[in-house]
Amino acid sequence: MKLSVNHSSALVHLLIEGALSIDAIEMVDKVSPAEIAFARQSLPALEIHYHQGRMLFNKKGYSHLANYLQLCPDSPFISIHMAPLPAYITFPALKWSVFLPEPNRDRSVQRFIQQVKNAQKMFNLPIILENMPVLHSSKYFFESDPQVIFEVLKETGCDMLLDLAHARISAEARHLSPEDYLASLPLENVVQVHLAGARRVNGVLTDAHETLEEADYSLLDWTLQRCQPKWLTLEYFREEPGAVKLQIERLQHFLN
Repeated sequence: MKLSVNHSSALVHLLIEGALSIDAIEMVDKVSPAEIAFARQSLPALEIHYHQGRMLFNKKGYSHLANYLQLCPDSPFISIHMAPLPAYITFPALKWSVFLPEPNRDRSVQRFIQQVKNAQKMFNLPIILENMPVLHSSKYFFESDPQVIFEVLKETGCDMLLDLAHARISAEARHLSPEDYLASLPLENVVQVHLAGARRVNGVLTDAHETLEEADYSLLDWTLQRCQPKWLTLEYFREEPGAVKLQIERLQHFLN
C-alpha cells in the first residue's frame, strides 16, 4: 500500500523542503496546469496522479479528462464517481439545494453502466469507481445502495475507490453504523481509499474535507483489516502546513 495526498501549495513546499515523504500527489481539475507543471518540475521523482471525480460523459468531458491525464502521466487508473443520478438532478441539488423528484432507479443505473463502458473503450487506463454520499436525507438513496454498487462493478468490471467520508454520510442517512454499511460493500474490489474529515453543518454530516479526527483513523484501521487497497489517499486541500504534516505522519503508520 502506498500513500498519496491531494495537491496543495503547502504540501508541495513541504516535499521540496524534505520535511515529509509520500509516494504521489493526487491532482484534481481545480489545480491549474501551471501548478501541476511546477510540482512535476520541482519533484521529478514523485508520481503525479489525476482524480477526475464527477465525469461528464460527452466529447467535452472526454477531452477534458484526456488533457489532465496527459498532465499527470503517472496515473495508475481513471477514478470517477459512481454517480448514476443524472446531471439534471445533481446539479441543482449541489449548487442550489434544489431537490427534484427522484428519477427511475433502473434506467439511471443502466444508463450509467453504459456510459462507463463507453469510456472504457476510449481510454487505455482501467477505470475505478468511487462510492457516493447521499445528497438528501430521504431522496436518491439508490446511488449509494450496496446492491447498486455491486451491480455496477459487476457489469462494468471496474474496481472500487472507497471514500470513507462518503460511506459515513451514506451510513448515517440509513441509521447504520459506518462499519455496518461498509460491511455491506464489495470491499474485496477496493484498490484505493480516500480519506477526508467530515463535519456537521446544521446537524447534518457533510464531506467537508477538513482535518482527520480520531474517528476517521479508527474507521480506517477497521477498514484496512478487511480490504487491501493499493493506494491510501488523503483528500486535504487546505493551505495549512502543520495540519498537512501531522496527518501524513499519522497515516504513515498504516502503510505497514
